[in-house]
Amino acid sequence: MKVKVCVGSNCTLLGSMSILDQIDDLRDIISEDPDSYNDEELEVEAIKCMGFCKNTDKEIAPVVVIDDETMINATGQAVMEKIVKKIRK
Repeated sequence: MKVKVCVGSNCTLLGSMSILDQIDDLRDIISEDPDSYNDEELEVEAIKCMGFCKNTDKEIAPVVVIDDETMINATGQAVMEKIVKKIRK
């Protein structure tokens, strides 16, 4: 599974660094209990700017993309739920 987290200025101000920290914590949880999760590797990439905010006048930050599915106004809880749902056995 590939997770991209925007760390542009707007997304960072609205919590993207916290989301990255929570994903790191989730990796630790997965490694401690591998029997509950499938073997899919969790690839995380911090992207300087994905450009979503430039194409709209709406407030959409922070932006997270999980396997080509874009989440706008992403929260740590919503991102963790989506990741866990995809990798739980």
